[in-house]
Amino acid sequence: MAGVVSAMTSRFLPLCLSLFLLLPSCGDMTKGRAIADAAVTDFHRQFNEGKFSDLYQAADPGLKGASPEADFLKLLEAVDRKLGKHVKSTETGWQMKTFNTTTTAVVTEKSEFEHGTGVETFTYVISGGSCALQGYFINSADMLTK
Repeated sequence: MAGVVSAMTSRFLPLCLSLFLLLPSCGDMTKGRAIADAAVTDFHRQFNEGKFSDLYQAADPGLKGASPEADFLKLLEAVDRKLGKHVKSTETGWQMKTFNTTTTAVVTEKSEFEHGTGVETFTYVISGGSCALQGYFINSADMLTK
């Protein structure tokens, strides 16, 4: 009987340990939407205040590795110069996923600015109840024509 218990323990212990290690990322999944939505609101507030460098400094290392600060600032300055301040947004898409214990949220919004519109896509890495911007994209015909 002891051999059977030992065999069962050796089979199920790794499974239980794996589940235990994944539990922290489950919390990120359940709270992630509220965290990411608040981060998008904060992004727009900082954008309207011209705090572009602050947005970059708080960003995830993935964004910093993909885009030097000067390029990120040029993008946000161009959005501000051509479209103006952010006025309002309507969410058009939302996705959350966890891969290799990293939780990401992708939020897509149709956004209205003072002088035009665009579709913004935000990607956030969520960890421990907070998040960091990993990607920002804007698709706007108004930016191209102004």
